[in-house]
Amino acid sequence: MKVLFVAAHPPLPLDNGGRLRTFHLLDELCRRGEVVLACLDREPGSGMDPCPRQAIRMALPGLRALEVIPAPPARKRLRQLRALALGGSYTERMFRAPDLIRAVRDGTQRFEPDLVHCDSLFCAYVHPSGPAATGEWVLSMHNSESLLKRRLAETATEWPRRRLYRAEAQALEELERRWLSAYDHCLAVSDRERDLFARFNPSAVTIPNGVEPLPEPGLPSAPAEHEPLRLLFVGSLNYEPNRDGLEWFVHEVAPRVRARVRIDVEAVGPGARGPELPDVRYLGRLEDLAPAYERAHAAVVPLRAGAGSRLKVLEALAHGVPLVSTTIGVEGFDLQDGEHALIADTPDALAERLALLDASLRGNRNLAASLVDAGYHFAHRYFWPAIGERLAATYEAWVEDHSSSIAS
Repeated sequence: MKVLFVAAHPPLPLDNGGRLRTFHLLDELCRRGEVVLACLDREPGSGMDPCPRQAIRMALPGLRALEVIPAPPARKRLRQLRALALGGSYTERMFRAPDLIRAVRDGTQRFEPDLVHCDSLFCAYVHPSGPAATGEWVLSMHNSESLLKRRLAETATEWPRRRLYRAEAQALEELERRWLSAYDHCLAVSDRERDLFARFNPSAVTIPNGVEPLPEPGLPSAPAEHEPLRLLFVGSLNYEPNRDGLEWFVHEVAPRVRARVRIDVEAVGPGARGPELPDVRYLGRLEDLAPAYERAHAAVVPLRAGAGSRLKVLEALAHGVPLVSTTIGVEGFDLQDGEHALIADTPDALAERLALLDASLRGNRNLAASLVDAGYHFAHRYFWPAIGERLAATYEAWVEDHSSSIAS
């Protein structure tokens, strides 16, 4: 099977959920067929340096060919003002690159792929304006972008930001309707979003997020008698739901926890921190998250906005770290409160869950051990090789159906 894979960002560095998903889907497809990648050299507006072509080649040696396109200048504030005045999505404008359209057009002519995988709503514009020239066209949605912006509008405290997010949500909903209808098939990361997308594309299927395979963990680590409960937050602070969630946790949840137990909070991930938050130790971007998970007594995912599903949830479960989260934090996974994780949505309830976990870790550890065992076995179903088999089988069936329809 020959796949032309189109991405609105490079698959490196592996420091946020979007790039992790892109990288692992690429890696799994490369193990099972011929793959050509066309991508932008950085995510517009991220402040990142361009990703070197050679780094991608080394990380994904199975690629048959690679074309890396310079990302357009972001001009985010200007595009936001234009969107408010003229309509349309400022995010989509930031990602639009005519050279990526050209690369995809040339790639379909030279490579003649069986299937074209577009890895985001923000590169969906590469789809031909008329009937697709070759193969099946698949739009892989990392999440519902319109739902994400609607939720950010709900949590925004400043009216200009609320207005901007509401307008962007409406523009993105129109884009989702347009492009989902244009593509032959669609991938969603959860059944909930698959059902949303199926309104516009009946051929929507779920290919969930995954995690790298890890050995089964032992008992969770317990804090020493005078040691605080160490909490770990993982996430890029360039991503607004992460930044909002961490700030909310520090200002609203942590004081309530500290009224009951001592805690330390570590934050891991790239991106601008914004105002320094009290009692948070920033570790920045780490090449290897394993030592941070080994130190942690619990992982916290206190998100109030977002869409799709969070890879950090699977990472914590696979590392054998008890998970404490909001409902939105674990959205997209069928995790049960008290069985796989501790889940609550108010500051008082989250503080209660963390105090309960602290007591378990310092006592008989029954609750903590049960959470770790059930959480790991849940995450085991999402190891990337299994996701890769599911994706390849789906693509092969679509390609076979396409070939049969042409032959008949």
